[in-house]
Amino acid sequence: MKGFIRVWNELDLKDIESSLIVVGELSSECFCCHKLGIELKAKTCPDCKAYFKYMGFRRKAQPHFLKRVKEEQPRLILIDFDDFKKTLGLRDARKLLDI
Repeated sequence: MKGFIRVWNELDLKDIESSLIVVGELSSECFCCHKLGIELKAKTCPDCKAYFKYMGFRRKAQPHFLKRVKEEQPRLILIDFDDFKKTLGLRDARKLLDI
């Protein structure tokens, strides 16, 4: 039996920022240019042409939804959007404090 568990990997934040689709309750958004209303099956952003490699979720995604997404888009890497936002915040704070 297979299931979804969170695994921590060190990833390039700039790569994620430029290739992330964020799924909300009503619509999806390109994280790069913030275009709203993108279909879940889209491979690229219709505005900035960013190629989606990562998918994050504004709310906790249920396993049955994750399974469907992986079946429809097996190439996408699913990330924890909250972890991503926290890491961006730490990076930005270090820049401000010059650490």
